Amino acid sequence: MLYVIDQRLKAQHIAEDKSIQVIHDVTAVLLDPKFIDSLLNGSKHTSAQLLTAEHCKFMLNDIATCSLMRLDEQSMSKLWNLMTMVYKWQLFVTRHQHHLLEITFRHLEAINRLYPDAKRHMLIDFTKNTLLDFWNACGEEAQLSIYQTNRAWLQCFNTKISLLIRLGFQAMDGSFIRDVDQEYFMDYVQTAGDNIYVKSAEQQEQSSREPNSMDQLAAQLNISQSSGSGEDLQPINARQFQQQFEQTFGNVLFGEPTSSSGSTGCEFVQLQPTTPSREGEVGLPRGGASILNQNLLDLYSKMP
Repeated sequence: MLYVIDQRLKAQHIAEDKSIQVIHDVTAVLLDPKFIDSLLNGSKHTSAQLLTAEHCKFMLNDIATCSLMRLDEQSMSKLWNLMTMVYKWQLFVTRHQHHLLEITFRHLEAINRLYPDAKRHMLIDFTKNTLLDFWNACGEEAQLSIYQTNRAWLQCFNTKISLLIRLGFQAMDGSFIRDVDQEYFMDYVQTAGDNIYVKSAEQQEQSSREPNSMDQLAAQLNISQSSGSGEDLQPINARQFQQQFEQTFGNVLFGEPTSSSGSTGCEFVQLQPTTPSREGEVGLPRGGASILNQNLLDLYSKMP
């Protein structure tokens, strides 16, 4: 979630001080010790039930909007699909239950690099220790069950993500590709859990300097390539190319970020002032809502 939020804040050129506040506030709420404890303690009960997708969406919406940031229904849906599909891919390329803990720790380490400060560093260290104690206390059988349950829970999600398609990790039918014939593939697999937006930006910059960087796009668009070495290249009809591009990628979630920050209505992240802007609207406390909604904590702490 924080990877996506940080990427969109930067794409929309949000002021750095507001971006820092959003990331810090969301981190503080997401890793609130009471919240983490309530989730872990609830999972230890013999009658514990899996959280439904709707439960998780409610929880994440509450967390994502704890600061200056506001998400409309469409933006929240995109955030949810990006989170679930990237996480699903991370587990897709793993083979052992201990990889789940490795991915989680990489998530935390990457979060720690987003505008780091002493308070966030201590919070992340505390979360790591809490999760490690919980994991070690589970034993091999319970660890395997947690790992398999995570993978099974994600099977119903099959959204196409442009980032994964561009990297060659996802096919146009939404399925994942197990063996990708690219040098960078194993780096992504071995570091699953790292900030995929940072890694893909670096990889894209490198690919742009290579002569065959457009071959994959041409293949996805079914553009035939001249096979004869002496054949003259034929011009591409620009309108036809655009129509085919839109037909191919029009229903793919979350296109590449635009450089424009002045557009309205379709922004992924919308920031609101901390003071009330309409009659009856309650403003956020200064510094953001650093304490998770108490009703949410009570809900998850009382779950069997």
